[in-house]
Amino acid sequence: MKITTVETRLLRVPLQQRTITDSQSTVTDVEFLQVVLRTDEGITGYGMNWSYTPGLRAAQVAVDENYAPVLQDKDPAFRKAIVRECFFTNHFIGRVGATRVGLAAVEFALWDIACKQAGEPLWRYLGACRDRVKAYSTDGGWLTWSEQELVRDACALVERGFDAVKIKLGRPDPREDLRRVAAVRDAVGDEIDIMTDVNCAWTLATAMQYGRALADWDVKWLEEPMKPEDVAMHRELAHAITTPIAVGETLFTREAFRDYIAAGAVHYVQVDATKVLGIDEWLEIAALAACHNLPVVPHTNVQHKLHVQLAAATPNCVLVENCYESLNDMWEEPIEVQGGYYQLPELPGVGLRIRDDVVDRHRIG
Repeated sequence: MKITTVETRLLRVPLQQRTITDSQSTVTDVEFLQVVLRTDEGITGYGMNWSYTPGLRAAQVAVDENYAPVLQDKDPAFRKAIVRECFFTNHFIGRVGATRVGLAAVEFALWDIACKQAGEPLWRYLGACRDRVKAYSTDGGWLTWSEQELVRDACALVERGFDAVKIKLGRPDPREDLRRVAAVRDAVGDEIDIMTDVNCAWTLATAMQYGRALADWDVKWLEEPMKPEDVAMHRELAHAITTPIAVGETLFTREAFRDYIAAGAVHYVQVDATKVLGIDEWLEIAALAACHNLPVVPHTNVQHKLHVQLAAATPNCVLVENCYESLNDMWEEPIEVQGGYYQLPELPGVGLRIRDDVVDRHRIG
């Protein structure tokens, strides 16, 4: 089998829900890069990456100009060799950021071809350890929600079957953050897990002072409390408070995860396959976490289908985030949460093909 053509499609898709805000960003729409690899045997691989800020055109250029010449006439079975060769075309323009985003989309398309050739969805192709995956919801805890809205949405999610919800922190006064956590705990009771996410907004001093208080409401984890580049700060915080630390959304290499794990600075590993170099590196990081008896809970916004399948094949991946639900129907085979669990897809492949009508309606550039 040989790759005959490489095509990229850039989309900007509006959210069909209230504008959402965390401590760093306000999101009104999401950009998508669809990578399409066609082969001489009629199998087509679809990969995808995404961003909730503009700029994904840079990743598209990396695919079109750096990776497409490498991919041409290659046997997709040599996925790891192809990705390595593509990676080293980035020597002078950087190996993280847009170049990595584009290369991950290529890697997903190569996996898609392999799964389709085998006639299996990704989770079966990898070897499953569960037939459904537990979900937790972020969609009710955005920072701009009033306390009343926060409580209302948390209770509505529990009524839908979620037994874990996440609340965004990072208001100008952290004492207000704590009041909001307390209000949700009072509303949902002691049996529901509550997670919190600062999106990197706190200093070490703030995290020390207010992170300790989260234990009063039995918070499951404190996510991205500080800037992700500083492992030493996270180690100091992890050793000073009892609430576990979760990081990974803004880590982009296996070496970064290695350093956090070695320092004892993380308790929940939130590796995102769309941020690292795709599925192969995600599996390596999940295995590294398993070697240290750490659970993996991947960061997920729009890439539910990918992470749910990886979770179904990874024993220490215990939970997958549910977010941006209004975009679920953009996929060829949408998956939904029923009774607090994701149902697994059945079509062969990785499952990242965006519906043609969505591409036609929202394509840009």
